[in-house]
Amino acid sequence: MSDEPTNLQTFAQYRLRFQVKESFLDLKSNGFNLEASRLRDKFALSQLCGVIALTMLFLVLQGMNVLLSGKHRRVDAHWNRGMSYLKLGWNWIRLAITQQWKIQVYPFLSSLPDPQPAIASKRQQNDAFEREFIVLSRFPAS
Repeated sequence: MSDEPTNLQTFAQYRLRFQVKESFLDLKSNGFNLEASRLRDKFALSQLCGVIALTMLFLVLQGMNVLLSGKHRRVDAHWNRGMSYLKLGWNWIRLAITQQWKIQVYPFLSSLPDPQPAIASKRQQNDAFEREFIVLSRFPAS
């Protein structure tokens, strides 16, 4: 619910909002379990957040490397990419450690559009192709 008028920009803003929620999920229960640190000191908490930020960057770069090298199916059960770059990188590092593989990191983040956006299900893929919005300026007569 919102007091703002609904238009295509509203949907774009909500899409960005859900991406932020996924990042918070990675920081909390789905990944780094930041709340379990129980740190109260501002300096210690900022240091931990810095380490987590660098780790997240490393994992995203690793995930991009896994995808671009065509190896994502080893850690992602989806036919197309169904995981975030961070999750791909996280799962790849775990696998690489257990298999004693050499870890290579993609050297930079690209500003180009995502070559293969994450789509976790066929329904989600179909919805992306069928999405159409009509903005009404008034309610239709019933």
